[in-house]
Amino acid sequence: MKVAVIGGGVAGAELIRVASPGPLEFTLIEPKRQIELQALYPEYLGGLARIQELTAPLKPFCERVGAAHVQEKALRLEGKAVVCEKSKVEFDYVVVATGATQNYFGIKGAENTFSINTLEDTKKARRFVEDANPERIMIMGSGLTGVEAACILAESLDASIYIIEARDGVLPQFSPQTSQLMEKALSKKGVNILTSTQVCEVKEDCILFGDGTCLDCDMAIWTAGVKPSQFVQDLMLPKKNGWILVDSYLIAQDNIFAMGDCAWVEIDGKLATKTGLEAERQAKHIARSLTRLAEGKPMEKYSVRASTDSQVALISLGCDCAVGVVGKMCIGAPTRLIYSLKSLIDKSFIKRFK
Repeated sequence: MKVAVIGGGVAGAELIRVASPGPLEFTLIEPKRQIELQALYPEYLGGLARIQELTAPLKPFCERVGAAHVQEKALRLEGKAVVCEKSKVEFDYVVVATGATQNYFGIKGAENTFSINTLEDTKKARRFVEDANPERIMIMGSGLTGVEAACILAESLDASIYIIEARDGVLPQFSPQTSQLMEKALSKKGVNILTSTQVCEVKEDCILFGDGTCLDCDMAIWTAGVKPSQFVQDLMLPKKNGWILVDSYLIAQDNIFAMGDCAWVEIDGKLATKTGLEAERQAKHIARSLTRLAEGKPMEKYSVRASTDSQVALISLGCDCAVGVVGKMCIGAPTRLIYSLKSLIDKSFIKRFK
């Protein structure tokens, strides 16, 4: 059974790894040469992680598991084929795992900020930190990426770090208890927190706010949100808020699966978070589903573990410390032990592909 996997990130690569060897013939469509672990981008930005720790080359991985690697960008689906830049990949089933791209919400100048949404963007940001030694850094957005970046930069640089958040607390997707604990941790590190603050324009040397005030800055980093890739936007599939809408089997339509950040996964009243934990679990589930289909067996329904109303996360605080979040409970100690667990999980993941 021919399976095309579009996207070689955490979800796409894990699907192929788990299902191999088996009755499936995989083709991975991914223009990059390597698998990249996004969870470690903030640590790379702060000089705490090396490229080797957050990447694994795709070619030897695909050769080892017997998958073909088409190093091209997928453009569209045509019948039972993926049309790429130079070639066409036929399939019996296709899995869309293209992740997400930065969302600037139409804010003037925001597209000129630094980003840590991709490895190339993070490399640019890291080079700027090393070369320019910025004294005032503004991080717009206080989700997991923004908070971790602020903590790590506060530890590694002699600079004034600001977090700017439009809503009334940092980590707004988490419980109030978690938000309050993180605000205390950030304040102890000297990070300036501006909540209920709307950015209306990003200029070369300052940030303008909705109330008419402004703050000078030497470096602006945007972590305020993501949106579907252009490939996903162009797909004629059921959508919700722009994301591919899947059923309880993670099927979007007929022989098309979707998973990870590009999918809207809402099952039994639980909406899946766009996290590495969920992407990995969805990949394993689809691997089992495809194998069962190839063997003529019925598929099983997926169950969401990390939902938006019951978050699961390990959050780095810098200085080899981290906190854990399970639902509304935030585990704040022992921070070094929690960091060791987070580091083990993150680094062991990329080692699977080496």
